[in-house]
Amino acid sequence: VCESHVEMDGAWALYEAWVKIQMGYADTALVYGFGKPSMGDPPLTMALQLDPYTLMPLWPDAISIAGLQARHCLESGVLTAQDMAAAVVRDRRHAKSNPNAQVKGDFTVEQILAEPYLVNPLRKSDCAPISDGASAIVLAAGDRAKKLRDRPAWIRGLEHICEPMDFGVRDLGRSRSTEIAARKAGVANDKLDVAELSAPFTHQEILIERALGLSAKTKVNPSGGALAGNPLMAVGLSRIGECAARIWSGEADRGVAHATSGPCLQQNLVCVLEGN
Repeated sequence: VCESHVEMDGAWALYEAWVKIQMGYADTALVYGFGKPSMGDPPLTMALQLDPYTLMPLWPDAISIAGLQARHCLESGVLTAQDMAAAVVRDRRHAKSNPNAQVKGDFTVEQILAEPYLVNPLRKSDCAPISDGASAIVLAAGDRAKKLRDRPAWIRGLEHICEPMDFGVRDLGRSRSTEIAARKAGVANDKLDVAELSAPFTHQEILIERALGLSAKTKVNPSGGALAGNPLMAVGLSRIGECAARIWSGEADRGVAHATSGPCLQQNLVCVLEGN
């Protein structure tokens, strides 16, 4: 048994396990991620991801940083407050069928926009909840996969791209790393039945959706996504699992899952799965 520890979301552990299987080191792998952020102060703790010399000593919290990015997107015309509210409405409606979702229900855009600001221009509904949870996935190659499941979800492409952590050297109104990862992973937009996105804020979810180039035919976040439940260290792996589950059931033939880490979508992972 080869054991490895990855100090990021479980999606990156899956990436590492997938590479080892591709290289012939193993035929099967157990991948898991778990977190209990309710024990601490996640928005403040996430400041440790920032540049240790210029930004981290200021101790900006993660929601305030996301608020700066959202304000940039609004002022530059990249998106609107109505777009952000619509993402909340969609994800919470989809989450009604997810027994693991933390936040779910029927809402309207007007109800979301009537909420007071948490960190201007973000409302509480624009932010993923603090969630405790865990996720696990079993990977298997070739014939082993066929023995374990009648309809496996095959990983057809997997890519991780990282951008600079310094905010002043990249466009915060666009996720270029997701665009590149999607291209390298082989995302075919007109063939995607489902997409699971792990962005923890509404404006980031919209940026990821656009970076992937999703069409109107693709059902986005049928599980509710990170806005319905955001277990740190497991939310990205959960997106891959939710996408795979829909392929196992026959609900989808091809899907894409997304995971992110770091401030303002610094690191992004894209995984393409197929059922044939």
